[in-house]
Amino acid sequence: MKFRVEAEREIYQARIIRLVAKDLVLPNGRKTTFTIVEHPGAVAIVPVHANGDVVLLRQFRPSIGEEIYEIPAGTIEKGEKPLATAKREIIEETGFQAKRWAKIAEFYTAPGFCTELMHVYVARGLEPASADGDADEILRPVRVSIDAALKLIRNRKIRDAKTIAGLLIYHGSQRR
Repeated sequence: MKFRVEAEREIYQARIIRLVAKDLVLPNGRKTTFTIVEHPGAVAIVPVHANGDVVLLRQFRPSIGEEIYEIPAGTIEKGEKPLATAKREIIEETGFQAKRWAKIAEFYTAPGFCTELMHVYVARGLEPASADGDADEILRPVRVSIDAALKLIRNRKIRDAKTIAGLLIYHGSQRR
């Protein structure tokens, strides 16, 4: 479907996101203005130990004022490929590096208003590594079985969309 952007105005520029208003002519000919959050994209990782345990993070999120369970994730930096971001983020957030990587999904996180495309990887062959984490992140790695992680989803203890999607896609791919 074709549409046309007639005008674009930057409303706000932050470190990671850009907020823009776009005057559009939609495929049906109607004119409207959309406010869009432009995001460079991100990765999420399901780190899997040799016995099948996965690594989750207990991470404090100021936007919701609480600590939640998540899989490791991070924003793609300018000029960086998604896999390179995943390899950087897993070390920074979990203290592990991985020998084997497989991309299992990609999806838009909130296409109604945001351009963020999330790339999801499974990381295997974990071994200890170290790197400085981000100064603005408060997180703690937690090792759990995949069954325990799925139970956390069912019990509404995991409420982060990328984590739910990543764990369910990973689990589904293992059952084949």
